[in-house]
Amino acid sequence: MRIAVVEDDAGVRGLIVRVLAEPGNDLVAFSSGTAFLESDGAARFDVVVSDLKMDGASGLDVLRACRVAPHPPEVLLVTGHAEVRGAVEAMRLGALDYLAKPLDPSELRRRVEQAGLARRRRDESEALAADGARPPDLVAESPAMRDLRARAERAAAISAPVLILGETGTGKELIARHLHAAGARSAHAFRTIDCESLPDDRFESALFGGSADAGALAEARGGTLFLAEVGALSLRPQAVLARAVEDRDAAPGDVRLIASSRRDLASAVATGAFRRDLYDRLSVLTLVVPPLRLRREDLAPLAGRFLAEASRGLGRVLTFAEGALERLRGRAFPGNVRELRSAIERAALLSEDGRLQPEDFSFPPDATAPARWARGRISRERLARTLAEHGNNRVRAARALGISRATLYRLLANVGSDEPVR
Repeated sequence: MRIAVVEDDAGVRGLIVRVLAEPGNDLVAFSSGTAFLESDGAARFDVVVSDLKMDGASGLDVLRACRVAPHPPEVLLVTGHAEVRGAVEAMRLGALDYLAKPLDPSELRRRVEQAGLARRRRDESEALAADGARPPDLVAESPAMRDLRARAERAAAISAPVLILGETGTGKELIARHLHAAGARSAHAFRTIDCESLPDDRFESALFGGSADAGALAEARGGTLFLAEVGALSLRPQAVLARAVEDRDAAPGDVRLIASSRRDLASAVATGAFRRDLYDRLSVLTLVVPPLRLRREDLAPLAGRFLAEASRGLGRVLTFAEGALERLRGRAFPGNVRELRSAIERAALLSEDGRLQPEDFSFPPDATAPARWARGRISRERLARTLAEHGNNRVRAARALGISRATLYRLLANVGSDEPVR
């Protein structure tokens, strides 16, 4: 991520930079809001972490500049306890979230990761919308994808809720957009709520709207509302959503619901982490997107599509050199289709003559390693005990265990828990 840190307190600024200085992050620190505005920083970053109260240009000034940028970054505000009311107002104006001082390093890192995820998903959605109302056809050379495509075509013909399950990066939103584009609602809006990056206390307003905003339900009238990673919702916003789904009067007009989750929601229901009534209503139809390792016949055509996209983006002809596809076929791709696309985009930028060589491809560590490592050192008993000690609050429990909330979700899905979590 490209991250800007805007903080006039040198000590706090240094702490934020140290916490976020990880491989793959490009950080730039600004000693004042004025310095940030003078640098035209709003157009340069994915995430901006800014103090709310500063001499000269304030955090609100930083936020306003970011909101009017052509591709606005996500903004996280840092506040003192006396400034929380101002931070809540800033969130109404478009800030993604706020963090109260003194900063907790693990919480800061988690919030920034969520902000980066929200930015990437927004970019992907905007790219799909720019290509036209209908997303590109599904690549379905493998038996698993041919079966999924046939099931998706049948699901598109009706308006029942659909639950799309699959690992991170398998293309769950692409499937949701296909269902919308191939159905009778394609002339109406497709709206998304990113349940994973949205703070719990903002879910209800995102769904129903507030004094200034209509809310996703109203915006999707006649069309489709996509609830991305609905399994990330805690029990409180789950209750809000369950009431909205059950009470037809709460939804302004006819809206089709499509939800996605990388979690096994049936297991989450069994452990009490996900509401049974909500699961039953969202999973009238269920589609499971296979991981790339189970659809190897699709790898070459997918790689060809992404190479063509990179060629258009860079304005030059790109080809695979001998051995390049074999290099890709030798990768398990734990990040699935999204990782394949990123690998080809990186190689395209590295290539000097337009022929992508095997050595042009580099890959991050296995994305599932943190969860496997955590499962190896965190027993079921320790997980249950930590949840109980923190009132079944998964944010505090994850912090106490030294893992991310996403890793805690994977532990709950794979290890199990006897108690519900919030």
